[in-house]
Amino acid sequence: MNTLHDLVGKQERVVFVDATATVREAAKAMAKSNVGCTAIMDGKRLIGLFTERDVLKRVLLLDKNVDEIVVGDIMTREVVVAQENQSVLDAHLLMKRHHIRHLPVLDSEGLLVGVLSIRDLLIDEMADLRRYIALVDG
Repeated sequence: MNTLHDLVGKQERVVFVDATATVREAAKAMAKSNVGCTAIMDGKRLIGLFTERDVLKRVLLLDKNVDEIVVGDIMTREVVVAQENQSVLDAHLLMKRHHIRHLPVLDSEGLLVGVLSIRDLLIDEMADLRRYIALVDG
């Protein structure tokens, strides 16, 4: 079974923005990299997450100006995280328990090594199933 270290090593797109970035700037960064979440950093330290759902629920539905509001004011600050040595199953259970779609992964020093999406976990699960089927059929 893969660890989260294995999965974050395969990531090509992790988006980082500063807490002072406007919602429009953060949304553009996410769109450019085709991701649904950006990590909000203070130097090397993760201080929050900002997602497409945040844009919808905390900005657009409240009629806030995307060019005036900064992500630091509306980001999720109490972020559920995982450690890179945890299993993919552990991550899946964490995401299910907390009803989240994005999971930051930290190294042993507490530094961000990547952000996994539920899609990343499903792709890994499908690859495991294909390997299993190949073994059974082979």
